[in-house]
Amino acid sequence: MFVVNVEGAIHRNGKWLLILRNEKEEHAGGTLSLIGGKCEFEGFSSDILERTLIREIFEEVGCEVTILKYVNSSSFVLILG
Repeated sequence: MFVVNVEGAIHRNGKWLLILRNEKEEHAGGTLSLIGGKCEFEGFSSDILERTLIREIFEEVGCEVTILKYVNSSSFVLILG
């Protein structure tokens, strides 16, 4: 099983929008971060990344996004132990 996360870098009027993660967050608590979250399983979908990002941005900061520009895709392996 894979966990798919999306993050959005919002730039307007020469400034970037970052959020301060809650200190209690399991991952990177108390740090500045881009806005984003995990994709939810919903079967076949051709635009799940875009819809997830739009939803997360609205939920976290109340902004409605109308323009998306895809920048990067990456993966990593979490080694437990």
